[in-house]
Amino acid sequence: MDKKEIIEQLSKRTCCKKEAADAFEEFLLAVKKSLFRGEKVHLKGIGTLYAKMRKERRVRNPKTKEIIKIMPKRVIRFKASEVPLE
Repeated sequence: MDKKEIIEQLSKRTCCKKEAADAFEEFLLAVKKSLFRGEKVHLKGIGTLYAKMRKERRVRNPKTKEIIKIMPKRVIRFKASEVPLE
């Protein structure tokens, strides 16, 4: 399911696609802002999104055999919630 399909499903529950698209964009913006501040985003029944710092590491370029240093960076992680089997 992609963004267009999600908006299509939301528009069935609201009055129009424009409102559904605006609501979905606002949701994504709120999630991005929370993750940028380092907060966890809990989506009940779905899972948790959180930001984690990846530490500095050294890798080798396979073509030139040169060792390259990759700086630390923030990455987004997702942990799925446990779904009870019915």
